[in-house]
Amino acid sequence: MNFSPLKIITLAYLFSSSLYIPSVNATDNLPPILDYYPNCSYKIIEYHLAKVITEQPLAEQTALTLLTKLRRKAKDRGADALILINKDVNKAMSMDKFYGQNTANATKFIVSYEAELIKGCKVVSRSETKATPYNHKGYQVKKGMSSSITIQTKVVFTPPTKAKLNHPIITNNELSLVNGIYGINIGLEYQQVIDKFGEPSIVLSMTEGLIITGYGRSHWLHFQNNKLVKVQSKLSIVSPVLLNMVPLRDFFDKTPWVLATKIARQSSFLDVKTAMMMDMKLNSQKEVVIKGKENSLILAFGYRQLSEDNDKNYFLEDFSLESNSYIETKSKVENKREGQFDSLRRIIANLNQGNSIDLGLLKSVLGQPFGRITVSATSYIDIYNENLLVEIKRAELVSIQLLDELFRIKGDLSTKTPWYLGDFVQGKSIKDLDSFFPADIYKLDNMYEIDSEEYQLTLFFDDSDENNTLYEAKVTMY
Repeated sequence: MNFSPLKIITLAYLFSSSLYIPSVNATDNLPPILDYYPNCSYKIIEYHLAKVITEQPLAEQTALTLLTKLRRKAKDRGADALILINKDVNKAMSMDKFYGQNTANATKFIVSYEAELIKGCKVVSRSETKATPYNHKGYQVKKGMSSSITIQTKVVFTPPTKAKLNHPIITNNELSLVNGIYGINIGLEYQQVIDKFGEPSIVLSMTEGLIITGYGRSHWLHFQNNKLVKVQSKLSIVSPVLLNMVPLRDFFDKTPWVLATKIARQSSFLDVKTAMMMDMKLNSQKEVVIKGKENSLILAFGYRQLSEDNDKNYFLEDFSLESNSYIETKSKVENKREGQFDSLRRIIANLNQGNSIDLGLLKSVLGQPFGRITVSATSYIDIYNENLLVEIKRAELVSIQLLDELFRIKGDLSTKTPWYLGDFVQGKSIKDLDSFFPADIYKLDNMYEIDSEEYQLTLFFDDSDENNTLYEAKVTMY
């Protein structure tokens, strides 16, 4: 993002006078609002409350008006600086309701800030200082810049978060029908594969009894009844959007698998045929199927057009190694999306009331995720439906994201139903949603940002579509 409304100044300010005063909002002659408590003894002259009635409680201009009032009061009282200690937003009671007047557009709010007016300071220590409850722009400052979440979400089919991810060194790059791939073969148990390859980058449980694990973006392992039944280099149901969120793994994404000691991806069909010493023919899917007693190796080929005469140069593109007894089941995401989107509406409403999100409560209302992307040893992204992602870091909520398409599953009608985040609905145009935008919304091309004390909502509109339709939304916690 190119815009961040909440910035905490972390520079070490010098004590140019006896009071610790940063340079922020001090360009006029009014006392400044401090971002950090003075690193010294000071006197509170008085507490002062400034309030205003407005239809735009979250607008930047509303905060600026109140903060200017407080600073002017501080100057009148002879204070050197202010510390914001509280903010309240309450719905105002309209007398128009009692007299039968039209109140359709008359909803108003009482917004107030309370501040300590301080004076005098004698430095007693040069140790690190503590951030004030609200910064000079009136934004609430969270401890460690995160919300107060204490319960970690757990996914039953993945190992718990560890201090360090287990990514063992793999030196075997052989792919064969007899020896399997990289030293593992079809039929191994789930934990045996984990011991050899380490923790996967992504885990999906989209069909009962079937787990798919991904190592990087180009190795997908299928487990049925705890046994490895298939390994493939490309998983067609994963969209490019989701694939790009999976962290790359050096060995699995950069080291080529080798067939018959010298054949790798991009090798020509003729070279593969020669090295395998087999009479190979492409089937209608442009594949070569090599069938063994228990397992089959399927080689998929792409092609390049060589001339206008439709001559094609075929090359090895992907592979699949699978058990002959494996019967592929159709992947399907359990349709809980409408209930999950309704839950998000309530969560955002709670945030707007100044409440933080408890991760245990979030898990209970969204239900069990069916997938997880492991980003690092301390962070992961849980997948709840075809559009909904929740990012967690150090057991705290980082973001909630709604995307256009995470999976490509034929015949799944639920993916045709648009997602929604309150009033913001996938596929709606900027014009359709204009009435829901606050006055202080930040616009940058086709990205719109809405800020509150607890979070930032970013909306992305498709600039390739003449209607500029909404395709992504992200709630980022402060």
